[in-house]
Amino acid sequence: MRSRALTALTRFGLGPRPGEVAAISTDPVGFVLAQCDRPQSALIDAGLLDRETLREQFMELQGALQEASRAVRTGDTTPEEEEAREMAVQDRSQMVQKLRRDEVSARVDHGLTTDNPFVERLVLFWSNHFAIEWRKAVQVRFTIGLFEREAIRRNVLGRFDEMLIASTTHPAMLTYLDNHRSIGPNSRMGQRRNSSINENLARELLELHTVGVGGGYTQEDVIELANTLTGWNGGIMGRRNIPAFQWRWHEPGPRTIMGTHYTTEGEEQLTDVLLGLAHHPATARHIATKFARHFVGDDAPDSLIADLEASFVDTGGDLKALSLTLLESDVAWDAPPVKTVPPYDFMIGSGRAFGISRLPENFVLRSARDLAQDVWAVPSPAGWPDDDRAFLGGDSLLERMDYVLELVRRHTSVRDVPELAHRLLADDLDPFVAEAVERAEDPSQGAVLLLMSPAFQRR
Repeated sequence: MRSRALTALTRFGLGPRPGEVAAISTDPVGFVLAQCDRPQSALIDAGLLDRETLREQFMELQGALQEASRAVRTGDTTPEEEEAREMAVQDRSQMVQKLRRDEVSARVDHGLTTDNPFVERLVLFWSNHFAIEWRKAVQVRFTIGLFEREAIRRNVLGRFDEMLIASTTHPAMLTYLDNHRSIGPNSRMGQRRNSSINENLARELLELHTVGVGGGYTQEDVIELANTLTGWNGGIMGRRNIPAFQWRWHEPGPRTIMGTHYTTEGEEQLTDVLLGLAHHPATARHIATKFARHFVGDDAPDSLIADLEASFVDTGGDLKALSLTLLESDVAWDAPPVKTVPPYDFMIGSGRAFGISRLPENFVLRSARDLAQDVWAVPSPAGWPDDDRAFLGGDSLLERMDYVLELVRRHTSVRDVPELAHRLLADDLDPFVAEAVERAEDPSQGAVLLLMSPAFQRR
């Protein structure tokens, strides 16, 4: 049976660092609980671009591209004008690539070095709950890292309703789910031109983000919510002082959604609707079930789900309280490790096992892609799969072995893998794994045998 110390570092963390299992063995539960009370910078102070700087850089690049494109559209362009457009496209592309490298590198480096791995696990959980695919559009590529920093990290131990509002109204989410194209037919703008509402964001809000598939909503609720969302098209990438919400696009009128009637208008209407959905009983059940299955397994007991649901309801969606309820449950600690460690988490956990504090940007981006979990490249708005055996298909095990081999050979100086195995796992080291590592032909082979063992593949 896995010790609670190793469980603290795997089920509720990103994998053990050398000496950690032994260091926290006297109070593993307290080790994780304490992380919920520490101040969280969580990339906010990582030197990444803030909202206003992103806006200025985007508008500068877009302005140059639009000016060059106008000259091309008129026809009869000079070679200089064609070259200017190509340069503008290239400049924007390079800016997008740099933003992605910086954001992903900061995220990975934080995962490698954080002393609060449980909090980082929460960030990954909620970022996947409010999943966004970064390649959808240029605006999303510019704002995806900002989305995780502003909407998720700042609220990860806060309130669910605040995270829901921040996520829904963020320019990255509004663009990803096409709400920037949604115009109310009876709005001022809609009356002047053919227009229609877009239901994408409304449907995912109900199906994925709040009440869930079995939450009792109807197609009429989707339409009403989509009408509520009209006018929200994301202000960060517009001209200066253009707000995220624009009245002239908004479908006027009251709304009735899931049996609740809302008479407020404009921006306030969406806030009221989101608060209603955040505190709906079906949302509490949906979040509690998903939370329990993520940390414990597909067969997480009903008693744990009920405790999490009660915590969510009683505290009004306090996410710190929800996390503490999980951590204070013996069931959550003593259930067997059945969940496969996802590729991204395995990449971070391997680095932590070898005491690596930073990895080269290109290696990180390529490795995440090769391991089949490229950062923010989710297959759908439902995010990455989270069932117990996800990511075990195809050549996934071979890809993990190749990753460890390159990590050891090019990015670490570890030579005594048997000694490292004992420091990492202490009394949790399987005798068969210890013997295999001892008999390995070289450190690379030993590292593969160690990191492909159940202690690093299941949590």
